[in-house]
Amino acid sequence: MSKRFPTPKWAGVPTRLNSKAYLEVWKDGVKLTEKLPIGQQACTVLGRNTDVCDFELAHPSISRQHAAIVHTKAGTVEVVDLESAQGTVVDGETLSEKSEFRKAVDNGSEVVFGASTRKYIVRGLNQAPESTIPTRGTSTIAELAQLPTGFATTNSAKQSQKAAERLARDEEIRRLTMEMVTQAPKVQHVATMPKDEDDSSEAKPQPSVRRGPQNNPNIKPKEEEVEDAAVSSDGPESDSDDDDADGESLSRDLALRYNLPLKNQVVLTSHTKSITSIAVDAPGARVATGSMDYHMKLWDFAGMARQVRPFRDNEVEEGHPIMALSYSPTGDRVLAVTGSSQPTVLSREGVKEHQFVKGDMYVMDMVHTKGHTHSCTGGAWHPTLKQSMATCALDGTVRLWKLDGKTAFNKLLNDQVIKFKSKQGKRIEVTTCAYNIDGSVVFGATAEGSVFGYDLRRSTTLTPSLKLQGAHAPGSADLSVSNIKFANEKVFGTRSCSDDCVKLWDIRKLASPLKTLTDVPSHFGVANMAFNATGTAVAVGTSVPSGKDRHGQVLFFDVLTAVNTPLTSIDMQADESAVCVAWHSKINQVFVGSSAGSVRVFYDDAISTRGVLLSATKKLPLASAGYVRIDESTDGAIVNPHALPMFRDANNKKPNKRKYAKIRMDPIASKKPSKPITGPGFGGSTGGGTLTQFFMRDQIKSESIRSEDPREAILKYAKVAEAESTYLGSAYAATQPRDQIAAEYQLAKETLEQEKITKEEETRRLLDL
Repeated sequence: MSKRFPTPKWAGVPTRLNSKAYLEVWKDGVKLTEKLPIGQQACTVLGRNTDVCDFELAHPSISRQHAAIVHTKAGTVEVVDLESAQGTVVDGETLSEKSEFRKAVDNGSEVVFGASTRKYIVRGLNQAPESTIPTRGTSTIAELAQLPTGFATTNSAKQSQKAAERLARDEEIRRLTMEMVTQAPKVQHVATMPKDEDDSSEAKPQPSVRRGPQNNPNIKPKEEEVEDAAVSSDGPESDSDDDDADGESLSRDLALRYNLPLKNQVVLTSHTKSITSIAVDAPGARVATGSMDYHMKLWDFAGMARQVRPFRDNEVEEGHPIMALSYSPTGDRVLAVTGSSQPTVLSREGVKEHQFVKGDMYVMDMVHTKGHTHSCTGGAWHPTLKQSMATCALDGTVRLWKLDGKTAFNKLLNDQVIKFKSKQGKRIEVTTCAYNIDGSVVFGATAEGSVFGYDLRRSTTLTPSLKLQGAHAPGSADLSVSNIKFANEKVFGTRSCSDDCVKLWDIRKLASPLKTLTDVPSHFGVANMAFNATGTAVAVGTSVPSGKDRHGQVLFFDVLTAVNTPLTSIDMQADESAVCVAWHSKINQVFVGSSAGSVRVFYDDAISTRGVLLSATKKLPLASAGYVRIDESTDGAIVNPHALPMFRDANNKKPNKRKYAKIRMDPIASKKPSKPITGPGFGGSTGGGTLTQFFMRDQIKSESIRSEDPREAILKYAKVAEAESTYLGSAYAATQPRDQIAAEYQLAKETLEQEKITKEEETRRLLDL
């Protein structure tokens, strides 16, 4: 097999301005939907051989390794022809030895490989990433200027020419952030009068879909501990009404500011044990839920009514719970990570397509085995590449997979292995893994509470690019850092079950966390968190011990300010914990998986779109009994009231018994079948019945073989066989003549029945004497 084109020495790590670069594909003047990302790694190889190339160019004129797109240390992007047979054309100029087979490209540059009819247009170069609001209002311009722009060395790329514009933009963002901090909402508790027992008994929740009032009774703002907040019962009634209106207005403002869709909810009940994972596809039309009952269930909101039911129930691997679920960027596949060492890739309809190979547990170096050897703990799909994904396990590795990679015995082999080590340099369990926003860095957490990030754009992943030693308290293999989640390109959060806290970090400055949220207990190793679309709020579920009549909660915190008290909370049922949460950015709906096996979907008609709204607004289908009842009085009559006069029945009266008796007497009207003919013939018919019977009886004279003795039929030919040796005599005439065979070896002359009859006759004769 040919070796891959090595990365040139003059290549550098792609800058942040070029991280979104891609090739736009055109054919015959028509723009295709296919895009080739070229900003994820320093060298991207294109050609016909998929084993050594990053992208396949399927055309006869394309060489096995045709060309490469390389990011230079100066921050530019060049196209390098790898001495292909048909050459490479850039902006109408063929790359030759004179130009060292390379040429720099810019936005709009046109590249043609070989004699292919497709044209590739370079897009996304020198494009600044989308700005996000900083998480710390105290950041200064000097601190922002000192932050790195990538994960490479300082000499890998030159400073951007737009540094002044970026600093000015960051200063403007800082000013807006300070204004938001000063106007942070404050919700005061207003004590309500206790209701009568009669009133409380009348308020009964609906079974599956609950469309509550403006404020859901299960959703309440976090109370501030103020002693004089209680309202006296003997105060004016108008003041109480004004306070209630003010509370509703503050709750509504809070929901609109942070996009909290907590007005209504739909409950998905199908699992029998606690929910462990929730995954929503990119459009927000389908949801996959995994549980400790070993089942993965798929839900299609567009095909359901209010009585929501899953359209697919799949036991991915018998006897193993679901640990993680993740949809591909296109939503056509779902990655199911179970408690075994072999994750599975299923289609959109829940059909198993690929299963990962199991590694050799007797190999000491995990790099030399092609699969996990211990139980898997997590997995995630690449955010932009639909063929790539990552999984982690207790064998101390994070493995990268490609669907179009190598297989063995129909099992997928890993593409890359990343080993994690403890402080002592020993192998340690990996409890969770995740990609960043653009998929250039993969993160993993260990059982001792550390978090490491590996830059996939580098040529080697032996050492981590980002280190968070001791980010959380040390734990065990099943209760440690349980989740890593990114809010945007700069801010991410980690959650740990060992110290019951959530920490928010700035990826550019990892010396200390931006914010630490304490008192968020979790007893489940799959507990996670979720950010809203803008990254300004985070949702975290809490756990409670069973049997103590306590309620778990879903807490919503502000990310930008230094306030650590929750903005609002959702109470679960008694002895019910909020295990996992998911907050979809497009449809703006919150999914909460509970320890009781149900999934709650929260939405707001004003700020949510599609998703569960497609099913919550549908009417229930009418149930069909499957049969029709006909009364006895109708006598089976069918009446067509709109029939034409020519087809209308002349007698519309109901037939009676006398009419039926009269019709029964007429053999023609009642279509009476004819009786079999017996006796002599009459009416032109023969006496033998039908023509076939007459022909068989009179014309065919031979007797039936049913009345013939088979032995007698065979013995008819005995004399002929003895007289003529044509049949059997000639075969044994020389070796077994009849007169030379002993009598005991000859055929019997009588059957057993004849011998018995003969013996009985001889005995009777002797007795008569």
